[in-house]
Amino acid sequence: MNVLVRFFFLFYIYQINYSNAEECACATGNVHIRSGAGVSHAILGTLPTDSCLAFKGHLTTVSGTHWAHVDYHGQDGWISATYLTFRTCSLSTAHTPSSGTSGCPSIVSRSEWHARPPKHPIGPLPAVPGNVYIHHGATPGCHNKAECIRLVQSYQNYHMDTHGWPDIGYSFIVGEDGNIYEGRGWNEIGAHTYGHNYDGLGFCVMGDFTSHVPNDLAINALKSLIACGVNSGRITQNYVLKGHRDVGQTSCPGDKFYALIQTWPHYHH
Repeated sequence: MNVLVRFFFLFYIYQINYSNAEECACATGNVHIRSGAGVSHAILGTLPTDSCLAFKGHLTTVSGTHWAHVDYHGQDGWISATYLTFRTCSLSTAHTPSSGTSGCPSIVSRSEWHARPPKHPIGPLPAVPGNVYIHHGATPGCHNKAECIRLVQSYQNYHMDTHGWPDIGYSFIVGEDGNIYEGRGWNEIGAHTYGHNYDGLGFCVMGDFTSHVPNDLAINALKSLIACGVNSGRITQNYVLKGHRDVGQTSCPGDKFYALIQTWPHYHH
């Protein structure tokens, strides 16, 4: 059979096979995940080589390139099939890009981001915190270190000058540059989650995640930070993960981000 007929025959068989099995799309090289089929759509993240996402059973063609429909953090994603191989999912293959939870991440110190000193001593947490509260900044985001430093400084100025707090309220702040910025740190009482500042840590991702999730760099940094806290005894082993809106009248941490964290281990409404 000629090449064109063979392609459509294989494509037909492929559609039958993939409609009846739980399949994964796995990257043969680092490839962008987009919000729609075609390069004109926004980049949601990057699927690293040999990482896999659940394939949603649909291929479409745009400008001669086939695009695969995948599940990306609970939302629709599209990847050029040129950079994919398809296989049956297993527990080891069906995962989102690199969890980033091994070891402790490097943390940009207060001195490195030029934090203002607290107005007065704040005091240590009364016990090892058993709760992790997830926030978003509800501001534009940042994607390189210089931008993120300026943004975390603006958060501190807002908390200290507008709210009149003694320091930035969050325990740690995460940027879409993949860096973690030290706020009040592991041991100090925060000002992040009204009524719960003494029983948990507040982790804020800079940006507004009402209509999209944070990028992989931020998500992996946040997961790594939580794992580090647990492994080093700074967060209890049986900690509970919550979104800010779970304990307060707020839309924080944004609709899309909130939906994502509900799929994470230890989440509890």
